[in-house]
Amino acid sequence: MQAVPETPELTLSSDLTGHLWIQELPTGGWLRFQVTAGGGLEFGTPEGTGVTATAVPPPYRRAALQVRGAIDREAMRTATDDPAAITFVGRATWNDGIAYPWQELPAFLGTDVWTDERARYLSPDMATSAFDRLGLPTPPAIVKEQPAAHTDIARYTEAEEFPSSAWRDGRAAGVLIRDKTGTRAQAWRPRVTEAESAHDAQSAESLAEQYATEARLAAVVDRLQNAGEAPSVETVRDRVVADIAREHYPVLYHDGAPVVSMRAFESAVAETVHRYLASES
Repeated sequence: MQAVPETPELTLSSDLTGHLWIQELPTGGWLRFQVTAGGGLEFGTPEGTGVTATAVPPPYRRAALQVRGAIDREAMRTATDDPAAITFVGRATWNDGIAYPWQELPAFLGTDVWTDERARYLSPDMATSAFDRLGLPTPPAIVKEQPAAHTDIARYTEAEEFPSSAWRDGRAAGVLIRDKTGTRAQAWRPRVTEAESAHDAQSAESLAEQYATEARLAAVVDRLQNAGEAPSVETVRDRVVADIAREHYPVLYHDGAPVVSMRAFESAVAETVHRYLASES
């Protein structure tokens, strides 16, 4: 699986040329995936590659589940002799200190497509078209095909000059800037940590009790049933943990590391799910 393209921080000396694409970039992390020759899906995160949608670390899980539910893997498998020669990259979105409406913001936003045949990542316009064909959303464009010579890059180095967000009230959290030669950069507004944080020591059980609420469980069960899936303890647990990790990342993680054993947290959530499903049966 191809590595995520390196995206340095934007500076006034960033060597961006030609025609630029500038897109809104929410907080989160980079997620890769491939369709295997057998029609399966494999995902890659900074922690590793070759994992299933439910085996990726919890903050990435909602994004992986969105990808799994959206794309026609059989069509992908038959459309090319070697589907594993294509790597798709996108943003798994989660709360990292700048609030977004998490029920409206897609969990996955496609940004890049690598093909072994071309031995490079596709241009932004071609990548966007590829994700459109897969039925996956891409970040909204602030500008498309704008000449670099006519683009005020300096505005993206100043927080007060950031463009308005397509989803949240206020300015975008970040921007992704690319030209067609493959040069790219990212810029971020300063992040203001939300009131909830992971600094206060809590147990896995107390976190599960606080965030795996009955309302959240009911919403996940409804979502599964509407999709024609059986709400087993395991499937509900996976999605509840994914939702909590995405929406309350600062509670479960500090400096990128979980504040409690995620295995213990998932076990505690599973017990809560079991009790809820038993009470509803």
